[in-house]
Amino acid sequence: MTTPPRSSGWDIRLLSILITITALAMIAYHVMIVQHPVFGELMSQNTHLGFALVLVMLHLARWAGRWWWRAAYVMGALLSLFLVIYMAVEYERLDMYAGFPEFRDVLVGIALITLVIALTWRTFGAIFPALVMAGIAYALWGHHLPGIMGHPPLKLDFVVSNLSVGFQGIYGMLLSVSVNVIFLLVIFGAIFGATGVTQFFMTFGTLLSRHLRGGAGQTAVFSSSFVGMVNGVAAANVAITGAYTIPVMKKSGFSGEQAAAIEAMASTGGQLTPPIMGIAVFIMANFLGISYAQLMSKALVPALAYYAIAVLGVMLIASRRGIPLSTAAVDWSMLRRGAPVFLLPMAVLTGMLFMHHTVGKAAVWSIITLLAVSCARRATRPAWRDLLQQLEGGAVLAATFAVATACIGILVKCMTFTGLATKLSMVITAVAGQSLLPTLVMVMVLSIFLSASTPTVIAYVVVAFLAAPVLTELGVDQTVAHFFVFYYAVLATVTPPVAGAAMVGSQIARADYLKSAWESFKLVGPFYILPFFMVRNPVILLEAQPLHQAVMALCGLTVAMFGIMCLAQRFCLVKLGGKDAAVVAVAVIAATIGGFYHSSAAMVFSLIVAVGFLTVQFRKRRRSVILPRFTGAAPSSNTPS
Repeated sequence: MTTPPRSSGWDIRLLSILITITALAMIAYHVMIVQHPVFGELMSQNTHLGFALVLVMLHLARWAGRWWWRAAYVMGALLSLFLVIYMAVEYERLDMYAGFPEFRDVLVGIALITLVIALTWRTFGAIFPALVMAGIAYALWGHHLPGIMGHPPLKLDFVVSNLSVGFQGIYGMLLSVSVNVIFLLVIFGAIFGATGVTQFFMTFGTLLSRHLRGGAGQTAVFSSSFVGMVNGVAAANVAITGAYTIPVMKKSGFSGEQAAAIEAMASTGGQLTPPIMGIAVFIMANFLGISYAQLMSKALVPALAYYAIAVLGVMLIASRRGIPLSTAAVDWSMLRRGAPVFLLPMAVLTGMLFMHHTVGKAAVWSIITLLAVSCARRATRPAWRDLLQQLEGGAVLAATFAVATACIGILVKCMTFTGLATKLSMVITAVAGQSLLPTLVMVMVLSIFLSASTPTVIAYVVVAFLAAPVLTELGVDQTVAHFFVFYYAVLATVTPPVAGAAMVGSQIARADYLKSAWESFKLVGPFYILPFFMVRNPVILLEAQPLHQAVMALCGLTVAMFGIMCLAQRFCLVKLGGKDAAVVAVAVIAATIGGFYHSSAAMVFSLIVAVGFLTVQFRKRRRSVILPRFTGAAPSSNTPS
């Protein structure tokens, strides 16, 4: 999907027209059903799926390199249209006799399942579809497995009905989220691209970076977080903002690997930042049965912690490399023009969500506000061609998410009606021996592994079904368990060896991929400890906790995260030697024990060690600056000039 078409003949032009018409029709349909639901829930999902399958097929056809592939994708679009029309015409019969389909229904179901898996494979890679096919194979032949992993024999027609034509599997809660939540939010984020608000984010980042060391890096942190908040896809966000921020960072003194890592880290954090949080959190709200406004407030402290360590990490790198504060001029007129375009639509979205309006209605009114505000001034008024291009691109992206959620539904249904999810949870629990800490570590590794090569939306759903129940069985609050796996699903985008966001950043920076991934891992490393603290300290999610435990948790988290960042960068106020690193490690371990196990002695010890370490660091810094001035020698390499 990234290779341009090799021909610009009549077939490409015709496909482009069809894609534009289909995308606009899909947008109009979703806006309409928010105000006037003309179909029932399942028929809305079926229509949404039909639009998505046809749109993705046409998009793939336009970007196909050979005419026969183009023809195959067009035939796939026609087949998709036939299948969803069949599901609509036979809806009552298929729903009434779910689990007992006729032979023709089985053929339709197999074709639908095949299309969904194939398109997910084509757009998101092979790893997740391979898991789905393994789930289907388990449903069909798992009765041959011995012991607890086996299940009673299931007939092919029963399996196919449960996964497709019985309006289950492909259809259900996940596809409903795509219809009612994901689609219009993606369109909302796409329209931002046509208004030029990205320049506002860049300018605002420049303003903040004038007061924080590592100016160009701080610009990337703040601008990419804002764009990532409405974009929701870390790798795509790196491609959008990194094209500007990475070259600027390299010019200011950051290495290519560091520039790629900073951009990847900042773009990933947008998915943790309220109010939109990369869409996956809306699925979490449906899983938990609570309002999105509640989840948004719970995510506030972790989001602040993430960007605190992001800013700190950039400052430490800049101090180590001698990169000064930014002196770039701030375009105040850009700030004045861009602020209303960003703030007013986001205020409408957030306010309506807090007033418990549906996400679809909030998204529609936010889109209307965004278009009205941006069109009010010539400087922010989008050109109609740009707007059309962004709407088309947003619809295609949302369509790929729709196909992916349908594919997730297949896997989830395979795990539930065969009992596989419960069995896997029992295996993990048995290996961990009913002990909380080893179980948390295993769930963390499993979440990162399952999320390594898939978008966060897909990754979160998978780990939510496989890993979150393991934690709830050990007494972890359900909301905390879902946040635990969600954060590691997000962090997988900057975790080696895959680190998809760092991969895109390294390509832009023309830097070594593995070194960029390692640098991004060092920047987000301190955040890895936050979900562990969260499990034992609900105050991090703004829930009630005894005061002394809450204070210990926040102090311990601060010391641990600060210490881990200093160890990762081997720098604090001056360069860390071996003894300094050992002292910091002791403080981190003590703070972690104090915060996780609510140990007052460990917490007091960690604070004493931390204060002593900072005192020594401050004295070393003063000597490294004052002594060269007194003797006339060159400044120490431990301290930037």
